[in-house]
Order: sequence, then C-alpha cells, then structure tokens
Amino acid sequence: MPFENGANPTADRTTQSGTLLLPRSRRVDEFVRVIPGVDLSQGSITLVVDGNLERYWHHEPRLITEALSKAVQPARWFPATRKLTLTVAATGHRAGVQRHFILSAF
Repeated sequence: MPFENGANPTADRTTQSGTLLLPRSRRVDEFVRVIPGVDLSQGSITLVVDGNLERYWHHEPRLITEALSKAVQPARWFPATRKLTLTVAATGHRAGVQRHFILSAF
C-alpha cells in the first residue's frame, strides 16, 4: 500500500546498528565541562567526555582534590592538550584563580 505523502518508511532511520562513531577532533582552545573522579592511591583521574569514559594519570592527585574542594566554577577539560582547568576561590580575586593540571595517558 503506497504512502499518501510519498514518504519513504525507512527514511527516518538515521543510524545503523554497525555504525562506529569516532570522537571528533577539537581545537586547542575548545573545552568540555567535566566532573573529575580522582583515585588518590593510583593517581588516576576519570572523566566522562562525550559519553565516553576516559582515564588519565597525574603525579599529584591530592593537588587536584584540594582544588576541587575549593572550586567556584565547573571543571574544564581541554582534550587537545590534556589540560584540566579548575577555578578556585582566592582572596582578592573575585572571579577566582585558575589552576591547570596536565594529565598523562594512563
């Protein structure tokens, strides 16, 4: 039975079951807001970026947890440079002070 409007019944299917979606490349100055999970015993930092779980390592995870406890803005992750930026409260700085952490591959 033909459709009255001539629409194709399979035209609304936008993805196929075998399609693999690769993460898109980002500019160096492009960031993603994240909530980092920190494992103090291993030094691992876990982030969810674009729905994917990513793990990194930092040699001083306690510095990250201290900065997270004083954060006044959401954490920003710069995937192109693997830089985690936290804005923390600081006396004399109304907008806070940025702390940068470069993470290594785990």
